[in-house]
Amino acid sequence: MSDEDAGYEHLREAIGVMTAWSSSDEAFMSIYYNKLLDDYGPEKAREVVSGLINLCGELLAMRTEEKGVSAEDTLQEIARQIADH
Repeated sequence: MSDEDAGYEHLREAIGVMTAWSSSDEAFMSIYYNKLLDDYGPEKAREVVSGLINLCGELLAMRTEEKGVSAEDTLQEIARQIADH
């Protein structure tokens, strides 16, 4: 598998993780996470993290393109919201 193909596979896995995360059913996320570990083992975590980083980058780029808000501004806004809790 080429590095580019592996990158897309990691991104697909990350989309699966975020789809499970965005579900209103916490049990679904738990089941998905455990299935991921069962199917691939703990060593797969590095690849999933890589995919999540790329997915976050894609989402930040989409927000910049759609809303004109820079990635830095988006991250600072999220950081402020977290600091308020």
